[in-house]
Amino acid sequence: MKLILALLPTILLTAYSQFVIKWRVSTMAATTLQDVGPAQRILAYLLDPYIISAYVFSLLSSMAWFLVSEKYPLSVSFPVYVGIIFAVVTVGGNVWLRETISLQHLVGILFILVGVIAISRAA
Repeated sequence: MKLILALLPTILLTAYSQFVIKWRVSTMAATTLQDVGPAQRILAYLLDPYIISAYVFSLLSSMAWFLVSEKYPLSVSFPVYVGIIFAVVTVGGNVWLRETISLQHLVGILFILVGVIAISRAA
């Protein structure tokens, strides 16, 4: 449980950045950037304040990861992080971005969370 609590800042900051990037890229591509080339779209994305905030949060997430890496073996902390972030992003994508979750998604998340619990007990 200590590992999961230590990972929480990294998970939340990473999830924020993924949700914001997906939201802004989808919104911008469907509205203001429909008729421009790839280079112009990428430049517009890089200059968008929300996407900039997502990159700042990703940097902060990396800094939080430093603190986790100090205390826990990578063979334990990274699989737990990936498993939890997978579940958080899948559920969050459904809640905030209205993406569908299939039965296979739910079964996969269940298996991943069982693995997360098993691995986190090794910490």
